[in-house]
Amino acid sequence: MHIGLYADTHGLHHRDALNHLMHDLPPEQMRTIDNARRCEELGFDSMWFADHLFMPIESKSSHKANISGTRAYRPRHTMMDAAVTMAAVAASTRRLKLATSVLIAPYRPPLSDARQFATLDILSGGRLILGVGAGWMREEFDVVGRPFEHRGAITEECIEIYKRCWTHDVVEFHGDHYDFTNLSMDPKPLQKPHPPIVFGGVVPAGARRAARCCDGLYMTFLDVDATPGRYQYLQDEARRELDRVGRDPAEFAMQATVSIRLLDAAHPDAQEPGRRLGVGSPEQVLGDVAAFAANGYAHFVCFFECPRGDPDELRDQIEQFGAEVLPAARALAPAGDWRKDL
Repeated sequence: MHIGLYADTHGLHHRDALNHLMHDLPPEQMRTIDNARRCEELGFDSMWFADHLFMPIESKSSHKANISGTRAYRPRHTMMDAAVTMAAVAASTRRLKLATSVLIAPYRPPLSDARQFATLDILSGGRLILGVGAGWMREEFDVVGRPFEHRGAITEECIEIYKRCWTHDVVEFHGDHYDFTNLSMDPKPLQKPHPPIVFGGVVPAGARRAARCCDGLYMTFLDVDATPGRYQYLQDEARRELDRVGRDPAEFAMQATVSIRLLDAAHPDAQEPGRRLGVGSPEQVLGDVAAFAANGYAHFVCFFECPRGDPDELRDQIEQFGAEVLPAARALAPAGDWRKDL
């Protein structure tokens, strides 16, 4: 099983009884490059980077993990750019794969994104995973003048444009939202036919879009009621769409990002019953990772909880997970016929 880490470029994650929340973290306290180096040493496979252009001061949009409707981000939230930080990490590591979690494609120019991430794949020596999503914060779309209601269809066109830019000598596209012809975009990414593209989503339309257009489905398990088998219906939806378009499930990967907090076995939050997914002793958390493997997930991304908002919390969680969970987690074999690697 491939184990990843969610980067601290948008701050530090924590939870209350209902919500996924983000502690704001000033740039001088972010340890993204140091954490990436240490994760590479410990044997983590990848680092995943969040994406937003800006943060609305006022917003009625809530993250899907927040059943109360509470905002995950603060009104003035410090956020480092994903692609720029990924390039810095690429220059500081040798093996760690670099992934977006996820690029909000429909309000960005797809030709610019294709150029930027092809460059990143080249500079990293072929280590890019492009996670793409349709977005959930309506206010972002309103500000940049893009139609929120059509974001799914626009995202699908963006993904096709990326692939054509990365594989065609002469690039053209004729769609409902983009139309151009007789372009070139060189050099091409190092990975052939192109860097893997995974779609981030937790609704049936997203599962179908992933199956049509992408190399995997990337799902979030950050809410209090998350279980490893919760999205079996999305796997089934993806499988039906793969069959419809004539694709083999062995070409398509299942991925999860999960809220993780390692505790002493005697901690009240580690006690059964009532223990939340991903929270508990190293043995309990390893059992949770194993449950994801049993449900066909080949990639498991740790979004470590840091209730105090202290960068040392994140490093301590990385070190403990790396020593007490990671070796056995990497040895797990995902069940089923889904793709095992990207």
